[in-house]
This record gives sequence, C-alpha cells and structure tokens, in this order.
Amino acid sequence: MENETEEVIASTTDDKDVEVTTEDITALKGTVTDLETKNRQLFERAKKAEGFTKEGDEWVKKEEKKKPKTKKSEPDEEFGLLEKSYLRSADIVDEDEVELVKKMMEETGKEIDVLIETKYFKSELEELRDKKTTEKATSDIRGGKGGTKASDSPEYWIAKGVPPTAEQVPDKKTRVAIARAMMANASTSGKKFYND
Repeated sequence: MENETEEVIASTTDDKDVEVTTEDITALKGTVTDLETKNRQLFERAKKAEGFTKEGDEWVKKEEKKKPKTKKSEPDEEFGLLEKSYLRSADIVDEDEVELVKKMMEETGKEIDVLIETKYFKSELEELRDKKTTEKATSDIRGGKGGTKASDSPEYWIAKGVPPTAEQVPDKKTRVAIARAMMANASTSGKKFYND
C-alpha cells in the first residue's frame, strides 16, 4: 500500500521535480490521524451540546420532559392589560395603590380577584387612601402668624382715637394702613375742633 501511495505522490510531484520520502509520508499520515481524532472529538462535543447521546455507533436525541408552565400573574412582572383593566374596574388606578396590590400578591400568593375581596386588603387600601387624603389636605397649609387680631384693624384704632405705637402693632404696613384710615375718617367726620 505504501508503494502505491508513493507512486501516486511521485506521479503528482514529477512535474515539480520534488522527491517525497517515506518519512514524509508517515509524518503526513500521523497528522491526518491526529486531525481525524480531533474532528471526531469536536463532533461528539457538538452533538452532546445539541442534546444527543451516543448509543453504540448511532447518535440518539434525548427527549426532554417539559414541565407545563402555568402562567400566573407574578407580582414581579408588569401587569398585563387584563390585570390593569380588572384593577381599574375595582377603582384602583393610582400608582401607589397598584404597588400595594403587587406587594400583597407577593406576600399572600393570591390572585388579583381573590386578593381584592379580602378584608385585609380592603383595610390596607382604605388606610392608604386615608393617608393620601390627609397628606393632600395638609400639604397646602402654610405656616406663619395666626389669625388677625382685633387690635390690627383700623376700626379698633379709630374707635380708640389714638394711633398705635410700634409695640402695640409691630407690623409697619398694618400701622400705616391704620394711620391712613384714621386720617381719612378725621377728614370726613365734619368736626374741626375736638369740642364741637
């Protein structure tokens, strides 16, 4: 057999005037067998990665048992259109109320329709809404002075007949308004002298 390969190689290399020795042929055969074993190993790895097993000389695909996935509405996922519409029909539309529903679903493991009907959820929702109402009602209140005193009104000082001092009415704008009102009243009262 080696003589035949030498003749074939010699016949193809006659044109180029290259001589091939048996040492070259055995080296080439060695590299060919190395490549074949490496290719076989790579092929086996690829088949195993695809899910095949080797039984005898044949590759057989393993049948994987697929677990049926039951699609539950998980609180980690964003609610779908169905869940959103159900919450909207239950008058749960604010973001913090939806977050409460997600949190309660995670804690209890119940579905939305069952969860919304529970007393615990209803009480938590009512508490959240009361808290929001209280925060909204108190957020517009500004701090500052209390209500106006009677001594800050111009009528009080007109009846008294004496303009206020800085200690009696500390606000300068109020004192000026009282003084102007007193001067306007004095000019319209018709008295020129104090004893008229």
